Amino acid sequence: MKLLRRLIPCALVIISLVIVSPLFYGCSGGDSLNRFHQLLKLIPSEYKDSPEALVLTDLASYYEDYGISLTDSEGKPITLEEYINFIRENEIRIALGGSDITGYGRQAMSGTTQVNYVGYDFTSLDAEIQTGSSPVNVVAAIGRYDPKSTRDALSHQDEWPFWAVDAYTIEEYRGVTIHSWGDGFEIHMTDRVVPPHIDKLGRARPLAVTDKYLFYAPSLEAIKLMIDASQGKTESLADLPEFAAIADGLSELNAYTALIGNESLANGDPELTGTYPGPRLKKFVTFGSGLGEDSKGIYMALVLYHESADDAESNISLLEQRIADTNSIFEDIPWSEIVTDTEIRVDGNLLLAKLYTDSLSLWTIIPYGRDILLLHET
Repeated sequence: MKLLRRLIPCALVIISLVIVSPLFYGCSGGDSLNRFHQLLKLIPSEYKDSPEALVLTDLASYYEDYGISLTDSEGKPITLEEYINFIRENEIRIALGGSDITGYGRQAMSGTTQVNYVGYDFTSLDAEIQTGSSPVNVVAAIGRYDPKSTRDALSHQDEWPFWAVDAYTIEEYRGVTIHSWGDGFEIHMTDRVVPPHIDKLGRARPLAVTDKYLFYAPSLEAIKLMIDASQGKTESLADLPEFAAIADGLSELNAYTALIGNESLANGDPELTGTYPGPRLKKFVTFGSGLGEDSKGIYMALVLYHESADDAESNISLLEQRIADTNSIFEDIPWSEIVTDTEIRVDGNLLLAKLYTDSLSLWTIIPYGRDILLLHET
């Protein structure tokens, strides 16, 4: 459906061009492997009011479930091109990525997230979270990193712009080495996507890695707040019940990648004049939408966090009505043509649903496209 093809941000999910039969897959479950919840522990609670949705990706579960190895037959790390080729050759519809700083994103093939520049590459990444609006957006990751390798890589500065060499400093904070290059907001348009890790706008933002985590932000203060959150020194998003419950629900629904946002992101375009059609859901506090696949096919994983169990229960039938009787606002396509089957249930004040679909981008159009599948009371 052309409505949905154009909406998925290519930095978040790389879509394979082939279609395959449904597969018997599901994320590796259990609290110990709930990486969505672990990712929330890396982000300070100050980001709860971000106007942008959180973007979370559990690559480790995805790799395991789809039989993707990041090493070749000799045990050497594969290249990103080999990873993409494996996805295509095995006709895997869902192909996940991440940000430039973790080795994915739009600059992945030509970028600087390489062992010789930053001490790691995309094969080090297990899970990632991004949040905030550019230029104040932040990235945190779970993976297999080596602070010494990063320090050693950053000691080789022959390919750096002169200003990056002059500005480079390191600082120890709570046992973590933070690498910085002065003002992380400063733009150098003549030096873009060059070592050490300068982005497409010519910015060199602070970077820190531990043996388990990566932190990337526009300022030292933001990096330190993330380190504080990861060590339990300050409140994280995982300490907020509405965010923790959504993350746990998405993990239970076996989503590989997901968005978590405030209810206002799921209520259509606030500047639209006129009235949206159809019944409205009972108000919820936060929501999560994700992408998964099981024996029945591709589905959008949906989790709504309500103030009461009664509201959650009421929203089962209301959501079913919206799917049956209303349209997507983009091209007036009925939701019943986009959502081919549903599994909806309630657990306390959580509504959890699998909305089966042929689209790989349905999970993104609520916050990014402002579509009104989840139109609700205010």
